Amino acid sequence: MLLTLFGMRWASDGTKKPLLELVSHGISWNITMAIGLLTLVTLAMRWRDLKFEAPKPPGSLRILWFPALYLLLFAVLSAVLGLPPRDTTLFVLLNTLQVGLSEEWMFRGVLFQGLRTRLALWPAILLTSLLFGSVHVLNVMITGELLEAVVQAIAAFLSGMVMIALLIRTGSIWVPIAYHALWDFGAFMASAGGNRTEQAADFSLGWTAALPVLLVLPNFLYALYLLRKLPNEPRLAAA
Repeated sequence: MLLTLFGMRWASDGTKKPLLELVSHGISWNITMAIGLLTLVTLAMRWRDLKFEAPKPPGSLRILWFPALYLLLFAVLSAVLGLPPRDTTLFVLLNTLQVGLSEEWMFRGVLFQGLRTRLALWPAILLTSLLFGSVHVLNVMITGELLEAVVQAIAAFLSGMVMIALLIRTGSIWVPIAYHALWDFGAFMASAGGNRTEQAADFSLGWTAALPVLLVLPNFLYALYLLRKLPNEPRLAAA
């Protein structure tokens, strides 16, 4: 997390910039470094319980029907608003793939599995999602927009519950990694098209500030549905 946040500031010229500009104008080497650190630590500590495995059973992927509607929505919006230049698209794709991998590895992998050796299942789920949401407040250090960062934190908590539901129901961290990356890619692509055609809403005005939360709310409710019969299992034995 420190590499992700402070590495971004180190690599920039010190000015506050929107996240879209940061992910669309070059490779986010800070996230690359974070993935490298995660790889080294995971191998050194011999963590084999992070769920880097195929979904089990294969039919569990059927639960993706509702989350996939969001990806379709983003694709339609991108087509309607207009696709950004090819270089922009490539940078957004590379950076969102890195974000999906690093954040899921950190939170639904290392953090969640670590908490499960200390806590029962539901406290581990909620604490993981709360921590995932809260760290997004630190985006204010990069963008300079506190309201935007707070709204992002709330939306990230809701999304975190979606990702952890996908992990638990499929038994594979690859599923939330892929969905997280595709979600970010679709959202940034739609935003890039909206900004270019000057159709994007002013985030600082009125109810539009709540749009990110309202957008993810149905997905969050679906996550609660997926987790509705989940027993509060006791903590796991440490690996």
